[in-house]
Amino acid sequence: METAESPGLYGHFSVEEKVIQQIWERGDFMTDDLRTISGEALSIIDSGKWNLSEEGPDFKGARISIEGQPIEGDVEIHFEEKDWTRHGHDQDPAYARVLLHVVLYPPKGKTRVVFADRERQIHTLVLLPYLFKSLEEYAEEDALEKLVGISTQSSIPDHFPPNLEKCKDWARKRWMQKCKHAENRLNSVNWEDACHQWFLEVLGYRRNRTPMARIAQVFPLKAWRVGLNKSEVYASQKDWKLRGCRPANHPMKRLQQYAQLSKKFSGWMLSMQKMDFPEDCSIEAPALISRKTLQLKKLEDEWAQKLLGGIFGGARQHTLMVDACLPLWSVYHGKSIFETWYQWSSGDIPAVFRKWSQQANLSNRSQPFCNGLAQAILWGSLQR
Repeated sequence: METAESPGLYGHFSVEEKVIQQIWERGDFMTDDLRTISGEALSIIDSGKWNLSEEGPDFKGARISIEGQPIEGDVEIHFEEKDWTRHGHDQDPAYARVLLHVVLYPPKGKTRVVFADRERQIHTLVLLPYLFKSLEEYAEEDALEKLVGISTQSSIPDHFPPNLEKCKDWARKRWMQKCKHAENRLNSVNWEDACHQWFLEVLGYRRNRTPMARIAQVFPLKAWRVGLNKSEVYASQKDWKLRGCRPANHPMKRLQQYAQLSKKFSGWMLSMQKMDFPEDCSIEAPALISRKTLQLKKLEDEWAQKLLGGIFGGARQHTLMVDACLPLWSVYHGKSIFETWYQWSSGDIPAVFRKWSQQANLSNRSQPFCNGLAQAILWGSLQR
């Protein structure tokens, strides 16, 4: 599988071409007002069947329209436009039906994707400007997908934090990544829209983040506050992944909960903005930091009951806080609250993480498992 080095917060990271293929297959990008590099209006009718078993284009039997004219053929995915000739596709008859070349990065010069024996130009779409989030976030989700199925009987992996000091170091890198993602969101939308979009994405869990992200774009916050037909919102997306989904985690259930929150507790976003978290620089004895000294029980209760009205329970309410709200709050106010984020209760994580933490003596009754430990273990797992 082709890989490329892409810039990330902590240097370059490797990303497989498969990640780009998944983005296309799932429609995990903004599909409104797509334009080819030639400026032509592009609409995706059917992304095609993912070709995982044979040579040839990545997607077969796709249907698109260019300037309103429907056409049918194949789709090839690459990091850059020059990969078309570098891989010899211009000489390969197996690629004769390719109508769309989807690339991640824009070309650096004037290039044309054609076949050697004819002048038919293939349309090219640069995907990067239409992504919902950074490529690093997409790559992270792909890596997380592989971690979810790990057996609770699995032994501690090689790349694992050896002590609490290393846990703090690795967790801080995760925190900085999340703050960078939060900064990117707040640079493009206001506070409430950033909360709205990220909140819905987190409610989609791993498997349904993509349709939830599209819903956040199509149905703005104002519409939720006025009132929406939840069934129509749900029906607007056709790619829900429901196999093995527990009733409590069904996306329809989550949409109903979000609708309830938007109607009954419409001010939760501003209340979240006004929450008072202890800034790291104000902590007098860093070595004695704990959930008790940070008053996290009080803050977690305020979040769950006062702001969210008890609508979301279990680990999900903590995931919403550590993945979305705390990074947004930190960036918005320009204050570091890493210690609060670290000590907060952990959200949705692979069950084996708790077991590994106990086996490595990172957590016990006096030092309970927390979000920071989960994030440190996750950081190590993603570096493998």
